[in-house]
Amino acid sequence: MTASESKSQVETDLDRARERLSFYEQFDEIIKQNIASSSALLKEASARFDSDFAEERDRYRTLLSEILDDVTLLQAQSERLARRVNDALDELETNLPAAAEAVASVAPGIVAEAPPEAAAVIGSAATGTRKRPDRAKPAPAEPAPPARTVPDSPVLPKVAPVAELPPSGPASTTLLVHGVPRASAALGLKSYIEQLDFVSAVEPREFAAGLLRLQVDGSRPLTLGDLSGWNMAARIELKNTGADLLELGLAPA
Repeated sequence: MTASESKSQVETDLDRARERLSFYEQFDEIIKQNIASSSALLKEASARFDSDFAEERDRYRTLLSEILDDVTLLQAQSERLARRVNDALDELETNLPAAAEAVASVAPGIVAEAPPEAAAVIGSAATGTRKRPDRAKPAPAEPAPPARTVPDSPVLPKVAPVAELPPSGPASTTLLVHGVPRASAALGLKSYIEQLDFVSAVEPREFAAGLLRLQVDGSRPLTLGDLSGWNMAARIELKNTGADLLELGLAPA
C-alpha cells in the first residue's frame, strides 16, 4: 500500500467517524427534547389533575351544602306540620262533643245510617247525654217487678234475679255489646234502654270496630231480660255478667 492509498483510507475512516459522531449528537439532542417534552407533559397532567380535583371537591362541597339546606328546610316544614296536626287534634277534641250534641238534637227520633267511623260521635256524646226525668221511686213495701226473660234462651239461668238486688238503691251497669254492625243499631239500643222504666240515664262510652260500651244508671242493674223487647234481641248471646257488668254479643244476621 502506497502512502497516497494510506492517506485516503485514513480520511475515509475519519469521514465515517465524523458521520457517526454527528448521528450520535443528533440522537442525543432528540433524547433531550423527548425528556423535556415528557417533563412538560407530566407537569401539565399534574396541574390538570390538581385543577380537576379542586373542581370536583368544590362541586361536591356545593352539592352537599345544597342537600344540607334542603334537609334543614324539610325538618322545619315537618316541625310546622307536626304542630299544625297537634293543634288540629286539640281543636277536634275540644269541639267534637259540642258537635255531637248538635247532631243528636237535630232529629232525636230519627236513627240515621252511619258508617263505623261514627264511633267518635257516640263516644264523645257522653258529656251531653240526655237525662230522663226523675220518676217516683216505688214504695219500700212494693216488690220490684220481675225481670223479663228471652224465650228459649239457654243463658238466662245465669242472670241474677232482680229480687235479690236492693229495690230502691241506685245502680250503675256497664253494658258491653260485641258485633254491633253499624251506628244506627248502637243508637237504637241506646234509645231502647232509655225508655226502660227503671233507667235514669244512658251514657255512651265507646263504639269502635263493632264494640259498643254504655253506662246505664237506674234504680237497679240492667239484666239480659230487660233487652227482650229490642228489635235485635233474637241475635243476643250472653258472654259475661256480674254485679255491675253485662257483656253480650250479637250473632251475624
